[in-house]
Amino acid sequence: MELLFWGGITITVCTVILAAIYFTLSHLRWIRMNAQMDEEYGKKEK
Repeated sequence: MELLFWGGITITVCTVILAAIYFTLSHLRWIRMNAQMDEEYGKKEK
């Protein structure tokens, strides 16, 4: 029973860490893509 408890906590922590890494990399790719689009097509007018 204790193994199930600690195993669940471990899996949850690993999932949260991987999600944070994924969203960080995704955000960095978004920033680079927007910079490339601005360079190729000019700044977006509001």
